[in-house]
Amino acid sequence: MFEVRLLGPVEVWDGDRRAPLGGSRPLAVLASLVVHLGEVVSTERLVDLVWDEEAPATAGALVATHVSAVRRALARVGTAELIRTRPPGYVADLPPDRVDARRFEHLLAAGRSAGRPEEAAEVLAGALGLWRGREALEGLGQSFARIEAARLAELRLVAEEESFGLALELGRADDTIAPLLAHVAAHPLRERPRGQLMTALFRTGRVSDALRVYQEGRAVLRDELGIDPGPELRAVHQAVLTHDTGVLGTGQPARPVPVPAPRSREAKPAPSHLPPDIADFVGRAGQVKWATGLLRGVGDPGRTAPPIGVISGRSGMGKTALAVHVGHRTAELFPDGRLFVDLRAADTTPLEPADALSRLLRAMGVDPDTLPSGVEELTGLYRTHIGHRRVLVVLDNAAGEAHVRPLLPPGPGSAVLITSRRRLVALEGAAHLDLAVPDEAEALDLLRRVAGEGRTGAEPERAAEIVALCGRLPLAVRIAGARLAARPHWAPGRLAGRLRDERRRLNELSAGDLELRTSLELGYADLDPQERRALRRLALLDLPDFAAWVAAPLLDIGTEEAEEAVERLVDCHFIDVIGVDGTGLARYRIQDLAREHARERCLSEESAEDRAAAVLRLVGCWLDLARKAAARGPGGAARHFPEPAAVRPLDPETEEALLARPAAWFAAEQAGLLAAVTHCADHGMARAARDLAGALIASSAALYNQFDAWSRSHTAAMAAVRRSGDVEGEAWLLNGLGQLRYEQDRFEESYAYFADALRLFGERVPQGAAVALAGMGTARREQARYTEALELLEAALERYGDEGEVGARARVLYGIGYVRREQGRGAAAREALTRGLELYRAAADRHGEALTVRSLALCDRAEGRYADAERQLHEALRIFTGLHDTFGAMYTEQSLAKVELRTGRTEGAGRRLVRCLDVARERQDRFGEALVLRTLGEQRLAAGDTDGARAPLEHAASLWAELGLPLWRARTVRDLAAVWTADGDAESARAARAEALEVFRSVGAREARERAEDASS
Repeated sequence: MFEVRLLGPVEVWDGDRRAPLGGSRPLAVLASLVVHLGEVVSTERLVDLVWDEEAPATAGALVATHVSAVRRALARVGTAELIRTRPPGYVADLPPDRVDARRFEHLLAAGRSAGRPEEAAEVLAGALGLWRGREALEGLGQSFARIEAARLAELRLVAEEESFGLALELGRADDTIAPLLAHVAAHPLRERPRGQLMTALFRTGRVSDALRVYQEGRAVLRDELGIDPGPELRAVHQAVLTHDTGVLGTGQPARPVPVPAPRSREAKPAPSHLPPDIADFVGRAGQVKWATGLLRGVGDPGRTAPPIGVISGRSGMGKTALAVHVGHRTAELFPDGRLFVDLRAADTTPLEPADALSRLLRAMGVDPDTLPSGVEELTGLYRTHIGHRRVLVVLDNAAGEAHVRPLLPPGPGSAVLITSRRRLVALEGAAHLDLAVPDEAEALDLLRRVAGEGRTGAEPERAAEIVALCGRLPLAVRIAGARLAARPHWAPGRLAGRLRDERRRLNELSAGDLELRTSLELGYADLDPQERRALRRLALLDLPDFAAWVAAPLLDIGTEEAEEAVERLVDCHFIDVIGVDGTGLARYRIQDLAREHARERCLSEESAEDRAAAVLRLVGCWLDLARKAAARGPGGAARHFPEPAAVRPLDPETEEALLARPAAWFAAEQAGLLAAVTHCADHGMARAARDLAGALIASSAALYNQFDAWSRSHTAAMAAVRRSGDVEGEAWLLNGLGQLRYEQDRFEESYAYFADALRLFGERVPQGAAVALAGMGTARREQARYTEALELLEAALERYGDEGEVGARARVLYGIGYVRREQGRGAAAREALTRGLELYRAAADRHGEALTVRSLALCDRAEGRYADAERQLHEALRIFTGLHDTFGAMYTEQSLAKVELRTGRTEGAGRRLVRCLDVARERQDRFGEALVLRTLGEQRLAAGDTDGARAPLEHAASLWAELGLPLWRARTVRDLAAVWTADGDAESARAARAEALEVFRSVGAREARERAEDASS
């Protein structure tokens, strides 16, 4: 059926097909016409409706454009005739029953005039069912839309309140309480639903709650409007006070409640000590099913022991709420009583078993004066009294297995639900449920119910953010909802903004007698001293996740002992296992709110010296592992790792397990390393921050072009070294930033950073100055400023001297050989590259060796020795493959493809280049992408496909221009000249060759030494 929908986002549907209405202006045009259904709306008025007072000069013409767009969209579902042209404007021509808002109004009127309450309730339910969103005309901000949305919203409230009244009239007071609670919370100034809620509460025996609802309403009216409740609400209040059933009616239970038959006329009622169920309990369907299924096994003829369920989870997870909810749902199974004992005393220490047994016995009617004092005698008496009864025992906040064993019934006739922060895995015969946070939908539902649906629906994105900032922890979400409910003038965005600051978050999560910090403190108090210390230290650095080994340096213990400490905290639900990293180790995480509480405890319970020592031990281990991983890893990561001040090795077995896959270790630890840089920078440990930033250079190199951690770590460390006055540290970090810009193909910025570093190093730190000079020379090399590059690289080599670090000197010689090759000075290039290769091999640097072998192969290729070039390229490829270095392998395969092109093997070269292009794009390597695209163009030219060569060559030329690399662009433009020649555009081809030749000459490239092509040919 064709329908225009306004009760939510504006949409047009025909059956199951939705018209694609497009942007906000066409939507507004359609909505304004449908709101004024049947009226001719002039073009001038449409301009006013759609643009309010901000219409452009061309608005009249735009109206016609938007009407045409709407008609085209409607034609897609076969309803193009909805909007008709009627001078002086347009009209929406369709029956009112095809507009959901009009149908809603019709059903509302019909429901209010219906004779029978049952019929009226059904009609109104249908009317309310038409709504698809919190507001009508969602997404439109024009004045007409806001006015119409407000009108329809008021009618919706009327319909809801009529429905509540009918439900009360039909004796459904139980079913109306939950929706009325949400309705009153969302609209606290409306007196009719408040009176309806009071009536429903009175009818279900909740007189005190009804009076509280009145008092809250009176306070809100006085605070907000300065008035008292009206006569109708006051009359309801008076009727509650006087139990006037003539005004309020009498409650009728919605369903029969089974009550056990009394054993005798003098029998006492069965004890029922369960706390009240939560009216706004939401979700947990699977967990409720698990627990009710467990309890329904009570009395099973095949059982000889009671069903025991242990619900474990961290503080604030809703363990008690779930147990109480299930207890109420299964009350009919336990005619002899439902007992509840909080096993934590008021002073946060566990309740002694003797005290718990005494409470249970008194609840079952035992005279307190006859109770023995010893635990054994109390246990025997308890088992005697409960053995012949069918009772549910809920034991809340159990500290451990020994805490609950004396309280377990002896036979199958009763059942036990236990809540605990620990898993209680040693409790015999128990079934276990680890309670996790609810999913986002359930958490949002809880927030809506507590805060009032109208509060969260106004800003759904901010509501979702609140839930996320609360970690979806039910207690935290409930407190957040209560804060919104208590502050009607707060939008969700305001609370979300206050929660974003981690250091204030626990302070914000407090409402009335609900306080998250208190709940977390109870859980913390459950831990033994060593567990508390482990939790505090693991929370100190705000690590997003971690492997168990990090606890070893933090606690100054062995790695096996550290793993056991972490696993104990997992059992206590303070730490979650979130998966397995690439090294095969489990990764752990402390939930944000629990981590912040533990960090607070660390700051208050441990000295600054102890905290700093723990952090520096972990930093030392990280640096030692990073240095070794860089030496083993791909990407030549060790080249960029400055020597740290201090390292701390782990035991050899753990180290070998961690570093078997170096890149995987870097991937697992990168976020933790970055968090540690920030922590050290913020806490006066500037050298540690600087050294960790160096480790993140190696990490980024090993993981290929993952620059964010590199950049953020250097920014944080730079601020720290500048605060501390560490000029040398600042210079080393500038070197790191220069290398970062080089890897990002931002060569001029790279040069500037290295130049700043050189200025700070001066003559005092020759090794640092040499690194800076080499970086400046490498940047100029990439920019084809070969004369300047050669001067800088030779100056770097001189600074290093004969005693300088072998690998560093090899890298400079590699750069010198590269420049001389590009200048066409083959013999000089070979001499420098051969010296560099010897040094790389002496340093056992396989990555540098492969790079240099590839560069020597390019010398052979340039001189036409293709067989020698191919042999050396295969050797380089073998080394890169063995190092799992996909970058080095990609560049080597590109070089092999060029050899294949020069020797007539175009088809194989094409396949190889497609693989290379995938790698370059995956790694976001723009230089590599341009290089491969140019070679693809050359391959297609060699295959005679000039049309196919055009796109890759033009794309490559564009990338070279973006990167500011004129030599490479000139080489590509020279290739494009062949495309233009094939097109018959001799003039463009001639100009391209001339342009390329001019660039070759200006930079002193090897092409200038070759015989220049005739630019006029």
